[in-house]
Amino acid sequence: MHSRTSLRLTGVVAVAAFGLGLAACGDGSNDTAGGGSGDTADNEAAAALSPQEAVLAAVTGLDDDSYVMESSMTVSGSEFVAMTTTVDGENAKSVGDISMSAMAEAAGEEIDPSMASLFGDMHSESIIVGDTAYMQFSGGMFDGMAEQYGEDAWFTLDMTEGDMAEVYGQFGGLDLKAQTETMLSSLENVEETGDNTFTGTLSADSEALAPFVEDIPDADATALEGTEVTVTLDDNGLLKSMTMALPEMDGIVMEMTSEITEIGGSYDIAAPDTDNLVPFEEFMRSGM
Repeated sequence: MHSRTSLRLTGVVAVAAFGLGLAACGDGSNDTAGGGSGDTADNEAAAALSPQEAVLAAVTGLDDDSYVMESSMTVSGSEFVAMTTTVDGENAKSVGDISMSAMAEAAGEEIDPSMASLFGDMHSESIIVGDTAYMQFSGGMFDGMAEQYGEDAWFTLDMTEGDMAEVYGQFGGLDLKAQTETMLSSLENVEETGDNTFTGTLSADSEALAPFVEDIPDADATALEGTEVTVTLDDNGLLKSMTMALPEMDGIVMEMTSEITEIGGSYDIAAPDTDNLVPFEEFMRSGM
């Protein structure tokens, strides 16, 4: 498979995987600090489960209220994406940095000077309040955006209408429990590889990967066969982190990790305080 196809395939899967929000959440009763009176009984029950059952049981509490998730993505060891996502009830906020040059370097591609702006580092912020998403971009291909729309511009999108509604529904919206259950239930050959650590694989035609590869030729999609997923649980048997390692493609190795770093906080997520709101459709029509 040519490196350009590899880049497209890994890029599609990587972005979609972060959309899934591979993470756990909980409330005070499921605090990762432990110490509850039922811990001993819970641990004994968890010990009686097979590796596959233990992984599936880890989704308990994924539909609770608030948490902070740190996500990262590397391409052949170089950081490609670093993102912090905060969820508070139905609202969420993500702040991320994307190093486009890392992808090109991993593929050994020489960047044409006329295309250099497309491979500059980018910064993105997104806020979801109810059914409305607010997005802001800067750097790289978005360098000219401030001149066109103003530095404080936020692009708005109704997540229940048009193409976005289809995407939102396909990935289960912000229903992390449904999303993560799909991922974990698709795992095959699950083994306990360490304390509270389990590893399994995904087949290319698994339900978990289906939304990522539906527009990719079958011959390319098969390159995802054997995608490895490592799941770590906390001392109460609840999901703590998940790492997806894609098979090597033309020398490119991509790995994505999401980990819960805080549970049960109050984050007061609100819409941006600005009057410079631009419909996302206008942004798309501008060719940016």
